[in-house]
Amino acid sequence: MRPLWKTISRTIRGLPWIRFAAGALAGGSGLAVTFVLRWLGLGVFLPEVAEEFVVYRIPGELESFAIRALGEGAKLLGLVAAVAVFLALPGLYGLVYRRVQGWLGRRSLVMAFYALTSAGILLLAILPLLDGGFFGSNTSAGPWFASFSQLVGSFVYAAVLDYFFVDVSARYPEGFSLSRRQFLVGSVGAIVLAVLAIYGLASLAVKKGRLVFASIGEMFLKERTPTSEFYVVTKNVIDPAVDEGSWRLSIEGLVATPATYDYPQLLARSDPSDPDHADEIVTLECVSNEVGGNLISNARWQGVRLAALLQSAGLDPAADIWIVFTCADGYTAAIPRDRALNPNTIVAVLMNDAPLATTHGFPARIIVPGLYGMFHAKWLTKIEAVKGEYRGFWQQKGWTNQGQIHTTAIIATPSDGTVVNGLVHLGGVAFAGDRGISLVEVSTDGGSTWNAATLNPAPSNLTWVLWTYDWTPRRSGSFRIVARAVDGTGGSEDSNPAPPFPNGSSGYDSITLLVG
Repeated sequence: MRPLWKTISRTIRGLPWIRFAAGALAGGSGLAVTFVLRWLGLGVFLPEVAEEFVVYRIPGELESFAIRALGEGAKLLGLVAAVAVFLALPGLYGLVYRRVQGWLGRRSLVMAFYALTSAGILLLAILPLLDGGFFGSNTSAGPWFASFSQLVGSFVYAAVLDYFFVDVSARYPEGFSLSRRQFLVGSVGAIVLAVLAIYGLASLAVKKGRLVFASIGEMFLKERTPTSEFYVVTKNVIDPAVDEGSWRLSIEGLVATPATYDYPQLLARSDPSDPDHADEIVTLECVSNEVGGNLISNARWQGVRLAALLQSAGLDPAADIWIVFTCADGYTAAIPRDRALNPNTIVAVLMNDAPLATTHGFPARIIVPGLYGMFHAKWLTKIEAVKGEYRGFWQQKGWTNQGQIHTTAIIATPSDGTVVNGLVHLGGVAFAGDRGISLVEVSTDGGSTWNAATLNPAPSNLTWVLWTYDWTPRRSGSFRIVARAVDGTGGSEDSNPAPPFPNGSSGYDSITLLVG
């Protein structure tokens, strides 16, 4: 009986795997070129378009589950799947290369045929199927840049394919064969690559973890989060790089006199000498943050009050007006009129005394104290007053359109599972949106008894409050530490555990400490 490895090897040799692999590698070269062009703002990257197409249609509950399980790895997994598809397609197209070569004969004609037909399929079939429009007319790149990037990528694909099927084939006229060693090495290599890919996704999943400070000292030092450590959540594979010179912010919709601001004009309105200048320290929290999670940060924001911009444009006085924010990446969010006219709601241009970083929404973003981060629209391009409730990007997927931040107390130091001895310095943050914090209580016996923590004075009711509690254990063993908070209006934190979807998580935060 023939050994199993020989049977498998013969079966593999009988498949057109070399032609498929050549097509996939050539397609990967074209994809790499389009990725660079997309990064430079000169085109579209089809796996990104495909992932966004799927993300827009995935139910919020399913998406929330993926985010909870994988964190940022969920986005990477989607992108990897999309890239795999866009490698398989040119791989399949490469299978018919010899037939096309037989029909057309001349090498240059075959190259031109593959380049033009590939670009045509992408621009006239794939992009429209992904809601990108013919020639990419519905993409942020527009039809000209979208067409340019796909034509360049297709010509690279055709050129590399030609190299494999003509130049490389000429060196190996008798083809390839797999020895036992080659088959085993290839199989082991594939397994190793798969394990590394899974490990990479798992390591990314860990990044969405608990809020942790190394010590009480570090906690106080980082009461205002350094910009480089401020949490980032985005729906994008590549965030928009907005050009300062051409950027405009329009105020339109149900207003008497629509207005447009360029960046210097908005900076002027944000100057401390302007009466409508806004300068607030505000804590932001993502709606997908787990209890005790690290998707929460605190920063100083400077800009102009949104109310001033709306009133200057003559906002319609009707009570059922909603203000819609549209962003450079197509993202939308909306808040009711009363929230928009709150003097604490601002169009921010500075973060921690510096212009907004690209990841935080340069050149302008909305800061809406009291609401979860999905309402704090980044890369702002349009503010529009509309009649009646508007459901933005995440709301169309089932997330709440109210978005009021839940009261929460987080134990941020020591970290979960720490071995401690003697006097233990417990600390953390408490946050309730724009309602402030009046009390934090700590339990060192799993919630049976409670004691008040010491609160550090906060800059305002719009930020988190730092709290500390000193505890001396009376015995060794394992202790469950729990924290809870009361907001500035007297409302107690909800003790009932709930996942982030659709209204934000709830429940008391807890850690386990081991006393030696």
